[in-house]
Amino acid sequence: MNFLYISPNFPTYGWKFCRSLKENGATVLGIGDTPYEALQPELKEVLTEYYWTPDMTNYDNMYRATACLIWHHGKIDMVRSNNEFWLTTEARLRTDFNIPGIGWPEILDHKQKSRMKAFFKKAGVACADYCLPTSFEEGKAFTDKHGYPVVVKPDDGVGACDTYTLHDDAEQEHFFAIKPPVQYIMETYIDGHVETFDGLTNANGDIVFCASQIYHESLMDTVLNDGCITYHSEKEIAPDIRAAGTAVVKAYGIKNMFFHFEFFRTTDKKTGKTKVMALEVNMRPPGGMITEIYQASHDVDIYKAWADTLIKGAPEGDMTQKRYAAFASRKWRFDYAHSNDEIFEKYGDHIMQAEAITGVTARAMGDFYFLLYADTLDKLNEIISFITEKR
Repeated sequence: MNFLYISPNFPTYGWKFCRSLKENGATVLGIGDTPYEALQPELKEVLTEYYWTPDMTNYDNMYRATACLIWHHGKIDMVRSNNEFWLTTEARLRTDFNIPGIGWPEILDHKQKSRMKAFFKKAGVACADYCLPTSFEEGKAFTDKHGYPVVVKPDDGVGACDTYTLHDDAEQEHFFAIKPPVQYIMETYIDGHVETFDGLTNANGDIVFCASQIYHESLMDTVLNDGCITYHSEKEIAPDIRAAGTAVVKAYGIKNMFFHFEFFRTTDKKTGKTKVMALEVNMRPPGGMITEIYQASHDVDIYKAWADTLIKGAPEGDMTQKRYAAFASRKWRFDYAHSNDEIFEKYGDHIMQAEAITGVTARAMGDFYFLLYADTLDKLNEIISFITEKR
């Protein structure tokens, strides 16, 4: 099997996916924007051939790179990036080179937030009302009907980048005055926290692995407030999250891929009951080191499970969750009550990974992160509180 992996150099753990492919007998080919000599040694060891192109956003470059690799190795059987930014490029390559999987323009159902609404409806999962305004007048017609606040964000965006909450006509008018020339979606504001349904499907569309994260603050609020993100994996997936996530998987009919669905859990102010509302889908592994969290929470090599599923049809071993795990970050603009050394001294036995974050992800993810695990949620929250406590 010839497997083309797009951008194996970013995120930094991409080499683990490639290693697992090679261990399953695949010929792993890569295209990336990092010169070969600068690649991680672990990545060099598992790539059969690597094509360097400094501008991966130029599709002609990606087309030529793929054609060159096919000339050298024959037909490509699968192509993945496991990265939201490159999903459209993957789809175009599949269509242009007749590679199995989601092609162009079907990928837009997975990328554009407005198109996701139809699949949420098909799945029977509630979601926020929306419109696609191109002017202040169109946006105001929506807010006149639904009220403020509203959330506006790129219809085809990544993470919480360029996302705004508008509270009145003046803010909305300012937004349309400065808005870049891309399509934005406007949605009613949902007051709640985010819970995820993450997993992996096989060639039949069956879910062979699933898990759930609870965000202590939404990524949007973290970016807008320049705060620190924290989330933890649930030992037992909430039944309504599992039901909603499974229904969305079925509605999309996704096969042989990771998925990362985000849902709001909101509380009815009159009844006090909570309900789940769909936020968005992402047809790739969860980001922000969540794959590493699943390593600890499930005692499973999630990278191998992915490769086993794509090549052998199913992962090996027990895929149930064994304990709680979490991601907790810090930003150096804050004055913390405890130093990193104090954290390691007190809770070193619960820390599986800790290091600095640099580059484009630092604003959302923080300047330094800890990956933690514990047998109880109380213990996990105790450690998170110690890490994030400020003076």
